[in-house]
Amino acid sequence: MSEAKTVNQSALAGQLAQRTMTKAENFNAVIKKELADNFQAIKSLVPKHMTPERLARITLTAISRTPALIDCTPASIVGAVMNCATLGLEPNLIGHAYLVPFKNNRTKQMECQFQIGYKGQIDLIRRTGDVSKIYAETVYENDLFIYIKGEDKRLVHVPFDMLHHLENFTPSKDDFMDIMMAQAIGAIKSRGANDQGKPVRYYSAYRLKDGAFDFVTMTAEQCQKHAMTHSAAKKDGKLVGPWKDHFESMCKKTCIKEMAKYMPISIEVQEKLSTDEAVLKLRKDNGIESDNIFDVDYKIVEEGQAEPDEEAAE
Repeated sequence: MSEAKTVNQSALAGQLAQRTMTKAENFNAVIKKELADNFQAIKSLVPKHMTPERLARITLTAISRTPALIDCTPASIVGAVMNCATLGLEPNLIGHAYLVPFKNNRTKQMECQFQIGYKGQIDLIRRTGDVSKIYAETVYENDLFIYIKGEDKRLVHVPFDMLHHLENFTPSKDDFMDIMMAQAIGAIKSRGANDQGKPVRYYSAYRLKDGAFDFVTMTAEQCQKHAMTHSAAKKDGKLVGPWKDHFESMCKKTCIKEMAKYMPISIEVQEKLSTDEAVLKLRKDNGIESDNIFDVDYKIVEEGQAEPDEEAAE
C-alpha cells in the first residue's frame, strides 16, 4: 500500500495567494505603462483642480479596491481614465464617477465601463454657472411630500423628524397646496407612525439663477421598472451590480438624468453627461513620461474585504 502524501495546506494557500498577487502586480505594471504612454494626452485634458499624477494614483487605488478590474482590458480602463480627465471627475472616491467591471457579451471580454455617479452629474451641471441649486433626495413613507406640476410648479418635502413643527398647522382655505399639506399630515398621523419608514420615492430638483424651477420625481416601483428595462446588469432575470447594491443612489441618478434632458444647459454639458455607461477606446498618444510618477503603495484587497463606496453609478 502506497504511503499517503501529506498536503501542506498552509504552503498551498501561500502559493495561491502569491499567484493572485503576481497577477495583480503584473496588471498594475501594465496599467502604469499605459498611463505613462498617454501622460501628455491626460495632462492636456485635466482641469486645474486635478493633476495627471493624482488621477493615476486614484486609478491604481480603484483597481486595488475592485479586484475584478484586473480582468478587464487595459485599453478600456485607460479609456475610462481619459474620460475622467476630460470631465474632471475623480473615480471611485467621493461618488463622482466609477470604474465598473462588466462582461461584454459580444466580445466575451471583461471591460471597464465608465459611469458617472449622481454627485458627478450634479457637479457637471453646476459648472454651467446658470444653476443656483441642484439636489436629489430620498422620500420615506412617513415624510410629508407633496408637489404640483404645471405652470405653477411647487414641491414640499418635510422629513418625518421635522413634522412635529407642523402640529398646529392651519391651512389656508384659498391655498390648494395648504389643503394638500393638511390632508397629508392627517394621513401620517392616522397611521400612528413612529419612524420615517421605508424609502418610497426619489426626486431631483434645480433652480436657475433667473428663478426658474423644476423637478423630477419617481416612485421606488418606477425606478425598479426603469432598472429592469434599461440595465444590462442582470443574472437569471434579477438585477445585479449597482442597481442591486446601491439602489438609492441609482434612483437619484436616474431622476437627475431625466431632469437634465429638459434643463436649459449647453450641448457641451449634455454631451458630457451622455458619456455615462460608456466603454471608451484608448487613443494612443506620443507623450511618454517616466513610470516613477505613478509609483504608489497600494494594498490588494480581497473581494469580500473591499470597502463599499457610498454609492455606485449605473
